[in-house]
Amino acid sequence: MDVPERVRPADDLLRSHRGFRLLLASDVVSRTGGHVALVALPLLAVLVLDASAQQVGLLVAASTLAFLVVALPAGVWVDRLRQRSVLVAADLVRALVLLSVPVTAAFGALSLGQLYVVALVIGVGNVFFDVAQQGYVTYLVGKDRLLAGFSKLEVAGNGSQLVGPPLGGALVQIVTASGALAFNAVCHLASAWLLGRIRPPEPQVDRPGGRPRLGRELTTGVRYVAGQPILRLVVLHGMIALLFEYALLTVQPLLLVNTLGLSPAAYGLVTGAVAVGGVVGSVFANRFVATFGIARTLWLPFAVTFPLLLLMPLVGQGWLVVLYPIGYAAYIGGSAIQNVAQITYRQAICPPELHGRMNSAMRFLMWGMMPVGGLFGGFLVQAIGERTALWVCAVGMLASLLPMLGRPVLRLPPDAGIGQG
Repeated sequence: MDVPERVRPADDLLRSHRGFRLLLASDVVSRTGGHVALVALPLLAVLVLDASAQQVGLLVAASTLAFLVVALPAGVWVDRLRQRSVLVAADLVRALVLLSVPVTAAFGALSLGQLYVVALVIGVGNVFFDVAQQGYVTYLVGKDRLLAGFSKLEVAGNGSQLVGPPLGGALVQIVTASGALAFNAVCHLASAWLLGRIRPPEPQVDRPGGRPRLGRELTTGVRYVAGQPILRLVVLHGMIALLFEYALLTVQPLLLVNTLGLSPAAYGLVTGAVAVGGVVGSVFANRFVATFGIARTLWLPFAVTFPLLLLMPLVGQGWLVVLYPIGYAAYIGGSAIQNVAQITYRQAICPPELHGRMNSAMRFLMWGMMPVGGLFGGFLVQAIGERTALWVCAVGMLASLLPMLGRPVLRLPPDAGIGQG
């Protein structure tokens, strides 16, 4: 497959492409609400429903279980539907289920069981939204502007992470955690409205030869990923990183809120500060790729930033609390730069008719480790305590660098045939 030689500047893309501007705005709004929920859900469980470490782990697992269960069929369905319609439907479903929390809380009927269901449904919506969005970006901007498009989306995603957690912490403190989830629902409704304004809608996919069998379609994306040496190493890295990162997300509220005594607002500020690294990384991702090429960008940011993860377990009260966001921000920053490179690479080399199944296979293989990580984090806290569990998570996330030093990545031509733009 021919890969475009150049990518137009991202600023030109934003100035001239109304559809992408609307998609970008919807992504910012939706992700900001999502990060509010990431703060509000565990705080609601810990502060209101007195959840244990294992119950917090189950909540984290429930929010990500969909990537293990429905990611593969989601790719099949997305490839056969209009992707914008999938995006709008995912936003509406997530808004409705989130609104159920403040309603039941108002009647005093809120329970951990309901939070598990809410987290599970949100996870399903996230799967469909994520898989459809990556294919829709490719349709909307064309392969000649992929790097610019995904760079801007990465900036938007990390910017929303910078705003969302502090906003979530403030909302929990001011209007309660259930009120913060209502805010997230409004964000998804606004995102759906913005997506609905994109014109014209993409054409319905027309596949000759009748309706294929679901079983064969389910494995198509996995077979494609397994046949690409670079993508195999990206998947292995992602599996290790996400296993320990989602274990960390179980440890995080227990250590920072229960042990160190941070208020909801302070907790939101600390976790939101982590996104500074992602914003910086994603802003400079285009320049980094242009300077070092796709091949080096797949591993060099990790080698430079990941060792700072070892600052996180040194977190303490007073000024020592800043060690946690510094270490985590370095990790997120390196990941943001590499993420732009690997998504651009895989979208460029993959045939358009396989985008949904390829993306869902990547999500299934990598993000399927998220629920396992959530449960693993709860087990670690129970077995060895919060502080030691944090050390295990930091060392595990650092170890995820090793697959990206494999020979196929190091021997990849520096630009990998993809224009830098």
